[in-house]
Amino acid sequence: MSVVIGHRGAKSIAPENTLESIHAAKRCGADFVEVDVRLSKDGFLVVIHDEAVDRTTDGSGRVEEMTLEDIKRLDAGCGERVPTLVEAISLSEELDLGIVVEMKEEGLEDLVAQELEGRRAIVTSFYHASVREIKELADIKTGVIISSLPINPVYLALWAKADSIFPRIVSPNLFKKAHRERIEVYPWTINDPDQVRWLKRLGADGIVTDDPCGIRKAADEPVTNVRAGECQYYPCHHFEGQDCTHCFCPLYPCKDPKLGKFIKTKRGKRLWSCVDCTLVHRPTVARYLSDHPEATAEELKRVDRNGASAG
Repeated sequence: MSVVIGHRGAKSIAPENTLESIHAAKRCGADFVEVDVRLSKDGFLVVIHDEAVDRTTDGSGRVEEMTLEDIKRLDAGCGERVPTLVEAISLSEELDLGIVVEMKEEGLEDLVAQELEGRRAIVTSFYHASVREIKELADIKTGVIISSLPINPVYLALWAKADSIFPRIVSPNLFKKAHRERIEVYPWTINDPDQVRWLKRLGADGIVTDDPCGIRKAADEPVTNVRAGECQYYPCHHFEGQDCTHCFCPLYPCKDPKLGKFIKTKRGKRLWSCVDCTLVHRPTVARYLSDHPEATAEELKRVDRNGASAG
C-alpha cells in the first residue's frame, strides 16, 4: 500500500484548503492531507494557496494585507471559510489524518515549527532554505518540493536535511538514489490510477493527488514480480541485484529519436515509448551502464559502437 496524500484536502470534490476538503479526503481514505499556509496581516497562519484571495474566495486582496477577521468573512466555496492552520491541524488529528503543510512564503518557520512539533506532520516548501531551517528548529519531518528535474535532486534534499522529496517530474534513478539515502519520494499531483501503478513500480513511497477517492484502489494494489514474458513493460534490461519491480531504463525518457518515439495512449495522451529499444539490453552497454549509472544515451551509443568504452 502506498501513502495517499490529499492535495489541498481533496480539491477535486470539495473547495480546496477548507475543513470540508479535509473531511472529504478522510472519506476517500486518504492517509494525509496537504494544505498551504500563508501569514495574515495580524500574524495568523491561514490555510490558502495564492498570494491573493481572489481565485478561491468571493473576496479580493492580498492575504498579507488582510487581518484574520477580514479573511474569515470570505466564502471559500459552498459556504466554507478559510481555516487557520490550528483549525486544520485540530481537524486532521480528530480524523486520524497526518498533515503535510506547505509553507508558501519565507519567514514562517518559527510559527510553523511551534504548531507542528510532535505531531504526525511533514513540512514542505519550494524554499529549501526554509525547509533546512525548520529541521534546525524542531524535530519535524520535512520535504523539499521540486517542480523540474534538476541534475541532482537528492543532493538538494540532503543539503536541506529533508526526509523526503516531493517531485513533479520523476525518473527511475531518482527513486533509487533517494532510497539509498533513506529519503522518501512522493510525486505530485497524480490523478490517474494507471500512473499511480507505474509510480509504485518505480518505488514511490506515496502519491499526492487531487482525487484520493479515484486513486485509493490503485494505491492499495500490491506490486508483484512477474516473469519477463508476462511483464507489460517487456523487453527490459536486468542488472544483477535488480528485481522486476524496479527494472525501468534509467535513461527514460531519453527522447532520442533513434531509440524510441512518441505514441498516443487510448486516452489520447502523448507519451514517450521506448519499448522497442534494445540499447541497454546489449551486454557491453549493460555492463558499462551498471558501472556508470549517470551515463547518457549518447555515451551509451558510443559504447555500443566502440564495443568497449565511451572513449
